[in-house]
Amino acid sequence: MRVRRRLLLQAAAAGLAVPALPGCLWRESEARTPAGPAVIGTNLSGMEWAQPGLRRNASSLPHLHFSVPRKAEVAWLAAQGFKRNRLPFQWELLQPVLPDSKPGEAVRALVGNPGELHAGYAQWITDVLDAHAAVGATCILDLHNYGRYRDFRYGPDGSVPGLQRPTPAHRAFTEDPNATLDRIFALAPGATLTPAHLADVWTRAARRWKDHPGLAGYGLMNEPHDLPRPGQTTASEGGGEDLAIWPAFARAAVEAIRRVDAKGTIYVGGNEWSAAMSLADRNPGFPLAGDNLVYEVHLYLDAASSGHAFDYETEVRKGFSAGLGKRAIGPDTGVQRLDKAVRWADQHGVRLALTEVGLPPDDVRWQEMFQRTVAYAVRHGVEVQTWMAGDHWPIRGHPLGQAPGWWQGRTVPAPALGVVQQAAGLARAVLVDEAPGAATPGQPVTVTVQARGALQAPLTLTLTPDEGVRLDRTSITLPAGANPSASYTARPAADRVGTVRYSGPAEPAVPPPRAFYALQDPLALADRRLADAGRALLARWSACQWLLADAWTDYLQGAPARDGQPVRAVADSGFGSSLANTMEMLVALNTDSATFGTLALPVLRTVDGRRCSDHGGEDVAGFWCRKATPEPGVQPNPRARVPYDLQDEHFAIAVIATPGAAHTGVVFQASRAEDGQLSEIALVEGRPQARFVDARGQQVTLASPRAIEPGRPVVLTLASAQGAQVLRVDGEPVARAGATFAPSVFTQLLIAWGFVRYFPRAGFRGQVFAVAAGKGRPAEAELAVLERYLRAPAA
Repeated sequence: MRVRRRLLLQAAAAGLAVPALPGCLWRESEARTPAGPAVIGTNLSGMEWAQPGLRRNASSLPHLHFSVPRKAEVAWLAAQGFKRNRLPFQWELLQPVLPDSKPGEAVRALVGNPGELHAGYAQWITDVLDAHAAVGATCILDLHNYGRYRDFRYGPDGSVPGLQRPTPAHRAFTEDPNATLDRIFALAPGATLTPAHLADVWTRAARRWKDHPGLAGYGLMNEPHDLPRPGQTTASEGGGEDLAIWPAFARAAVEAIRRVDAKGTIYVGGNEWSAAMSLADRNPGFPLAGDNLVYEVHLYLDAASSGHAFDYETEVRKGFSAGLGKRAIGPDTGVQRLDKAVRWADQHGVRLALTEVGLPPDDVRWQEMFQRTVAYAVRHGVEVQTWMAGDHWPIRGHPLGQAPGWWQGRTVPAPALGVVQQAAGLARAVLVDEAPGAATPGQPVTVTVQARGALQAPLTLTLTPDEGVRLDRTSITLPAGANPSASYTARPAADRVGTVRYSGPAEPAVPPPRAFYALQDPLALADRRLADAGRALLARWSACQWLLADAWTDYLQGAPARDGQPVRAVADSGFGSSLANTMEMLVALNTDSATFGTLALPVLRTVDGRRCSDHGGEDVAGFWCRKATPEPGVQPNPRARVPYDLQDEHFAIAVIATPGAAHTGVVFQASRAEDGQLSEIALVEGRPQARFVDARGQQVTLASPRAIEPGRPVVLTLASAQGAQVLRVDGEPVARAGATFAPSVFTQLLIAWGFVRYFPRAGFRGQVFAVAAGKGRPAEAELAVLERYLRAPAA
């Protein structure tokens, strides 16, 4: 699926090409008896993300423009029961030169030899298959190219104008707009991408991986669409494509694989984006001849089945449903879209796989639709791969992203996993709870406990309060099902920190104790109970807190970090997170192989008895918290948001140290990855700065006149409101400004580095003890207490 995918099946959506199926007349086809346990998995997206700028600019670096799934991710998914995943990969990255191209010697040195698989990229695919085999799982290789291939235009002498390759890690490109060519599947004379080309790449792939124990099968082509009209060789955009093109290519690929691998599973998609609604009547010649073929289909739950619209009410108001006609989406939309493909598969005695389906966030009605769709698939023996997992940075924050969160000392699965596990009959769950941190004495506070995952039987937890809180019940019971929850009410006593502890079965582990801060005047308690006062203020402002002493080695099957160990995860131990929005700080970079580059992980250090993350060195990563982007008409009010935007009142506090003088780089940043707007704390030659850039390009910089002292923890604070900004160093204001900022959306927070305009900004190369950030305008006295509180562990 494309991230910015255009609307699917306009004619079908309008009820023109596909007849409507009246809900009162629709009846589910008779369920098959599955041959064995449900086959479930997900798409490990990442290796295909370089496509937009490929061969036209330098956007081809690992980590930055595409990513390879980590071993830990594959192992964690297998532990969740997801054992047949799908790996999208890019044709141009695997086979940089088509077999019949004739590049000159100089071009070959930069691009590759005709037909050869790129050694590094092919090895990364092998690494992913190895990771699957190591945990008893398998992986489908998915050629994710939509029936297209972006190539260079080779001159008569084999040259490419303007060809360059800045570093060995880059792929060659040219900025000459006339020096590249977008090839597309066609059968007419003059076709630029032929069945022989597809047969060649799959022949080479089958030779390399046919005997690999981690291989689940060959996915011939992801979502062929808008192929040329009869007799033409360019995209048809708008309808009229020759539906015979793709089946001819598919036959050629099947035959090529079978000459090398007589038995391996082959996944065959269909025309019109492999839509489930199109499989039966838009693919002439299907089913193809041959054994062990699986027909893969895709569907999404929005009105156009596009996978790029996520507001339920907006989609209902559109009044149509792709493949079903002029009626609004409803609980059974996904089932009815899939049913047509299931009936066709039953009629022809072939197997079916739903290799892309996604769960939009933030509305229980989406989960009901998704749950019915997946349950229907499992009942009918259809294997399921959800869209999309993977840890490439744009996936975190994507509405359909299924990368897990990290909160309360545990990995928090995305809701889609629980739905699929429930349908497959798997009992896997993680318990977390949420509640407002601040409380008014004697007033009720609702606490919700959720089992993120699937419970196959009800689960009862016992609640034990201390003297600082009264409860409306002594136990709660979570029902069986996907992502079930239960709530209770607490009434904290005045000027107390009340605590509720959970107990229950050994598995799953109960949530940590829940504290309630009903302190009427935290400032008055600061001298006697600094920790309580500080946390009460964090709760008052619903602020995030990241204590690096609490860092873990990994957010996937990791452990609390010990001195000298690399760290990947720091949970929000403040009050900025919720079940829909876990504000974790992570390092998701793949460091399984040195071939990914020189970036290294930060390391936990104990410096003079103080625990911190050490980011010293030229290429040490920082932590990253990615969230959703509001988009009118698509996802106007996502819950998974950064707590504030630039124009909002906000504050950030960081406790850091530098081992030497004159350090330069980002300490903490709130920003938007795709643009330049930001609010950040940084060092420049050892001097603290607060820097702001709005969406209109206005820049404001507050700079300390003095450098910080090396080797000593220092507290840096940024506070901003419209018309008033301040930079504080160790509790003292050192610079002020009076700027007013244009509305500027933030979608991410970062510690010890930055990321704007699609590119990382260097961190300050020092040590981080603690960071807090939140929306609002604490008084100076409140900031002073928060600064003392956060510095205390480092003092």
